[in-house]
Amino acid sequence: MNSSNPQLERLLKAAGRAPSALPEEAPFSIQTRVLAHWRALPGAAGDYFAHTLLPLLRQAALCACLLMLLSIAFSYRAIITGEDEAVRLANSAVDLTLLP
Repeated sequence: MNSSNPQLERLLKAAGRAPSALPEEAPFSIQTRVLAHWRALPGAAGDYFAHTLLPLLRQAALCACLLMLLSIAFSYRAIITGEDEAVRLANSAVDLTLLP
């Protein structure tokens, strides 16, 4: 007794030959493995300098921001009140005497 259906077999063979749609991006597991492998590679000369200078640049930017905030804090009263005419005249005289 033959229990197989020839139409079903033909349908399954045709489905097996049909092209499957390719994914538009790599799966997450492959992406993480590639990134982990890339990070594990020894860095080139440019990467070494970037990794050593980057913390210094961050610290320099932080110091510049702190100095700016300190200068604003110390000169806050002068910013708000402004200078009198007599003070401006004295400052201009001092500036003229310091010019070469």
